[in-house]
Amino acid sequence: MDGFDVYKIYLAIKLHFTSDSYDYFKHNGKTTARLNTFTKRRDRYFFHKLSRSYSSSACVDYFVAGFIGSDTVWIGDVVGKSGQENYTRWQKRIESLSYVFENDCDTLLDFIEEKEIKFDDLFKVKKGQHPPLVKLYLANKITVESMVILNDILNYTKQFNKEIGETVIWPKKYKLLMNYKPFLKYNSTKMKMIIKKKINER
Repeated sequence: MDGFDVYKIYLAIKLHFTSDSYDYFKHNGKTTARLNTFTKRRDRYFFHKLSRSYSSSACVDYFVAGFIGSDTVWIGDVVGKSGQENYTRWQKRIESLSYVFENDCDTLLDFIEEKEIKFDDLFKVKKGQHPPLVKLYLANKITVESMVILNDILNYTKQFNKEIGETVIWPKKYKLLMNYKPFLKYNSTKMKMIIKKKINER
């Protein structure tokens, strides 16, 4: 694998997360990337550097981690120290996903107890405002992975899309969750058991 191969992966992941018409999985990661375009890029060195450090599948993970961690991904940042640190954090979350989800469930249940509300209240949209779940996510109290898993179990986004009034932050986050979901591998049954167990423990 060389720098151009990494560039093609980068372009495919970038399109998946930023374009409304491109789906990485439907297109099998293929794009119209051209070698002559790549050779004219001033940042091609960064792609060559990544090609020496990671396999093809690892590069996919690396760029996915980059796009869920930042609204814009400049290749210089991705290859630099901040990109490496972001990828390491992502790997740790993925390697211990069940544990991360358990912790996030505890965070939600602690919030419920503190506010003296019901579990369902986490998902209630009042006067078009962000519900508690979204507020906790935006405050980095809940991981993006747990947001994806919870939606898989409870399908809360359908309601949020209808009832949340603002048209900038939530739509952007919703798109991110939907784009990230096919890259996130987990046992849905196990996650359902975790949240059920956590609720029953309270």
